Amino acid sequence: MRLFFTLCLALVTLAACLPEEQPAATAGTVLGPADAICTAEPVFEAPPMNACAGGKTLRLAFVGDVLIHEQLQDFGYKYGFDAVWSQPAQYLRGADLAVANLEGPVAPGMTEAREKVADPGPVMDNLVYTGFPLFNYHPLVLRDLVAAGVDLVTTANNHVLDRGREGAEMTLAELARAGLPAVGSLPRQGPRDFVHRRQTALGTISFIACTYGTNSIRDGDDQVLQCFSETDRLLSLVRREAADPSVAGVIVLPHWGMQYVTRQNSGQEDLARALVDAGALAVIGTHPHVVQPFAALPRAEGGQALVVYSTGNFISTPRYAPSAYEAMALVDVCDGGAGLVVHRAGWIAMKMRLTTRGYWVDIAPRGASGEAGSAEAFLREVAPGYAAQPAACAR
Repeated sequence: MRLFFTLCLALVTLAACLPEEQPAATAGTVLGPADAICTAEPVFEAPPMNACAGGKTLRLAFVGDVLIHEQLQDFGYKYGFDAVWSQPAQYLRGADLAVANLEGPVAPGMTEAREKVADPGPVMDNLVYTGFPLFNYHPLVLRDLVAAGVDLVTTANNHVLDRGREGAEMTLAELARAGLPAVGSLPRQGPRDFVHRRQTALGTISFIACTYGTNSIRDGDDQVLQCFSETDRLLSLVRREAADPSVAGVIVLPHWGMQYVTRQNSGQEDLARALVDAGALAVIGTHPHVVQPFAALPRAEGGQALVVYSTGNFISTPRYAPSAYEAMALVDVCDGGAGLVVHRAGWIAMKMRLTTRGYWVDIAPRGASGEAGSAEAFLREVAPGYAAQPAACAR
């Protein structure tokens, strides 16, 4: 066990380590999560961060890494990924805009060796569709993300080039076919502008996503925005968007931090401060595979910006408990009088369940005891004061 953990730490620049063993879900015993659905409204514990000039608010929902190891791909291709995320999907669909991190390419017919072969379809063949360390997913996952209510994905992460330059471009093409916009990577040809502008009921929100790296795979065509080696470029984009009168607000989505560490590091703190100073109203991070703190930073123009250092995973096959606990960050924004501001923010605690009945993301009611409430208890330690756990669930 100690050797396994050491190997995982040695590979933190690559990806989450694949669990040694997980119970295999078997046909006929798959959980129908409809018998364990939480339908209550979130209850925000934190006081409002900023006052609203008007009465209308816009709800944004952010979940973390869509990181699909072999067994989870096999399950999703057989039963549909809606069986995995049916519980959180109601909150994603209930948001005005829901965002997830697509941790890996969607490149049909592309092998790890970057050779094109006949596509096998939605099956876990370990040739075209693979897990750690070089991920690749069938487009079925995009269809099911859209059905779950996801409106935007980030593609700026350390696995974006797992099928090379062409694979990253194929991913964008598949996202376009699925009707799912992306931010953080670009085709090899065309303008090099990493901003995604989204029209909302409260005006245009500019999203910008970046990554700490691409697992040492060279980005020879400038397809991915880097958080730290291109900080000046990143901050320039934030300032440009924040100064544009046609933009109501800017949200930055960095892929950063140390894996399996539940505290942010100084590099994250420094970049978060710089992004807020440049005009970001919120900074929502991914990559560590565990939840990290929520924080409020003062803005130069007054009020506070939200920083979520890490939401943790969304779906994965974690071996250790901390990486099984996840946060859905709920962010209500409103017109603060001189642009959008974060009004309220909080998390819904979730846990990735792996049993012979199936693999699924579980949400327990606020204050649940024992194993059912373990995710909430963990998030209350890591990100205290920001719970938005629903008070009651139908179980």
